Amino acid sequence: MKAIKSVRQSYVPDPRTFDFLETFRDMVNHCIRTGLQNNAWALKRLSKLSYRELIQYDIPSYYKLCAISKAAGILSNRRQSIKRGINTKNPHLKKPILISCYGFKLEGDVFKIPLGGRKYFDIPLNHHTREVIHGNGNDATFKINSFVLTAGAISISYSKDVPEIQCNSTAGIDRNLRNVTVGDCSQVVQYDISKAARIAENTRSITSSFKRDDHRIRKQLYSKYGTRRKNRINQLLHKISQDVVYNAAQNKHALVFEDIRHIRKMYQKGNWQGKKHRGTMNGWSFSEIKRQIEYKSKWRGIPIIQLSRQDTRGTSRLCPRCGKRLQDKGAWNTPDHNRELWCDTCQRWQDRDVIAVMNQSLRGLPRLGSSKGDAGEAMRGNVDNALPLILRVDASKLQLIGHNPST
Repeated sequence: MKAIKSVRQSYVPDPRTFDFLETFRDMVNHCIRTGLQNNAWALKRLSKLSYRELIQYDIPSYYKLCAISKAAGILSNRRQSIKRGINTKNPHLKKPILISCYGFKLEGDVFKIPLGGRKYFDIPLNHHTREVIHGNGNDATFKINSFVLTAGAISISYSKDVPEIQCNSTAGIDRNLRNVTVGDCSQVVQYDISKAARIAENTRSITSSFKRDDHRIRKQLYSKYGTRRKNRINQLLHKISQDVVYNAAQNKHALVFEDIRHIRKMYQKGNWQGKKHRGTMNGWSFSEIKRQIEYKSKWRGIPIIQLSRQDTRGTSRLCPRCGKRLQDKGAWNTPDHNRELWCDTCQRWQDRDVIAVMNQSLRGLPRLGSSKGDAGEAMRGNVDNALPLILRVDASKLQLIGHNPST
């Protein structure tokens, strides 16, 4: 299994580097205009239409190929948006950038970017980048794939072949606004991420207080506070994803994700919800935690199982032991049973986040290929009657702060 990661660091550009970034951006926008005029988005057709026209740009030819590839990706995304019924404007690349998978060199602690005529722009690697690249240098399959250069930073993409771990069980992952729950029918770990919701709420409160009627100034301030919000939340989620992947590797669990991509439609304007509630739910970073867990899992060789939308349906409403539909019985108004549902057959309260990961774990077993029986049989009675151990974890500290075996 091929795993891909990237490392990013800052650098100090020179005037010629700025010229290369601007030239590459102009080439991408030229290819985009050509694609829009000829209704072309496929890489092969766009290359035939654009490559000869890029002769006017004084830049090595392999940068032209990368510019065409970048433009094809932008046009393909636009086409997908149109197919989904989303109105889009004509796209263009706004920021200067340089992308290439050809010509670069790594000599010791210096990354060399070709400028043409056997000349290179040297970027000294910092301690973290050197540690990442040279730390994997002993692996024969390790390879540096490409780089992305912006006005103040460089991202280096690298990959290696990772043997897939032979897992004999699965662990479901239930993503919520204020917690991430991971586990199976024997043990469940719940990470508290309510701090991420508070960070998003504080950012909205700050940006809503801006009164200056100047679009350019507001845009700069929104960008500043939005970047700060993203960095703070991502740092919190990185700790959780690292712990989730480490535990999965130790226990040899394949990770099972639910399909909740449609959930944004539930919090659109016109759905009879308050503006504050919609802002809170639309600030939920459920895709970011999945992205982090996925690439870290691939780097360790842990299989990822993606449930379909049909398989995801009912995971938080069906009892994993008897398969019956659970009832809330006014639990939302009862402090002792907050977010818990009642099973008439089992005669017990069950936490909806816990039963969600248990059901996801069971529904992911057939896709793992293990001989655990049919999914229906697992739902109807092949689960141990012992209660799962629930561990509560503070995401900011990642230490076990207690357990509550009752569900």
